[in-house]
Amino acid sequence: MNRHVDVSNGTIFGLWPLGRSIFVVGATLVAIFVFMEPEASQGLGFFDRVLFWITHVGLALAALYAGSWCLLPVGMRHLPPALALVLAGIAGAALMAPFGYVIELIQPESWAMADDRDWLDEFEKQGVWQGIAAEFLEVGPQVLLVWMAINLPLLNTKPTYANPQGPDDDGSGGDNTAVGTDEAGQFALAAREAFLSDIPKSLGTNLIAISSDLHYLHIHTELGHCMKLGSLQRAADALGEDGILVHRAHWVARHAIVKIVKDGKQWYCLLTNDLKIPISRRKKSTVAGLLGHSAKIAPVSDIKRNVAG
Repeated sequence: MNRHVDVSNGTIFGLWPLGRSIFVVGATLVAIFVFMEPEASQGLGFFDRVLFWITHVGLALAALYAGSWCLLPVGMRHLPPALALVLAGIAGAALMAPFGYVIELIQPESWAMADDRDWLDEFEKQGVWQGIAAEFLEVGPQVLLVWMAINLPLLNTKPTYANPQGPDDDGSGGDNTAVGTDEAGQFALAAREAFLSDIPKSLGTNLIAISSDLHYLHIHTELGHCMKLGSLQRAADALGEDGILVHRAHWVARHAIVKIVKDGKQWYCLLTNDLKIPISRRKKSTVAGLLGHSAKIAPVSDIKRNVAG
């Protein structure tokens, strides 16, 4: 029997959702810079170093976070995911530049240091726009490097398996979601096949659920789980009638819905692999309609007992 899993716990580093991990990355970077004392903060006292790096690291990560929200939903639809990721990092650096320039103007005198940037230093003094451009050229490469480092572990994630594969299991997952060419059309079928081809073959193509975590997708099949760069809306469009968006961050396969459960005011789909997916208020009637008269509604406590038993 499968262990009860809540898909909202899909994580990076095995501990935190990607959004929350940014704060962990920020705290780690601040600690490293405080104790390594790079040139930018050399000569500052301990308290000033901590404040200096909290300000600059926090600003960089906030700009990257904002850049990813603004650019990636569109970029993932029209560009290769890796390119969209790089452009989001550049956008984050561009967003940070004017704020970094303002911080330089208002920062305490104790943070000032002998500047040896040569032509950049002279260029910055020519005006506001030149100062912002100089800030971008100075910090942009570092910000982009941090952004790619944050995403590198996710770009190399390996699938995890729900159950060991037997000797006769070819990993196909028994695809129960075939779409007829006549119904979907050649373009829709090609989009669906392109999406499924990105899933490791060992996980099969019998999808259970897909959940978004910023610009990543947690993809669950009946054989296991993997992560990939992508847009949830684009995935839902490619999969067509195979499933439904039950929440702005969650897609579920129609055939995988077992019942609807309620925990307080929140409704969930319980799926065939025991994933519990939240349903948005406006999607509740749609999901109930998919189950028709066979819809089963139970308090979440009953579901936990059933799974545990």
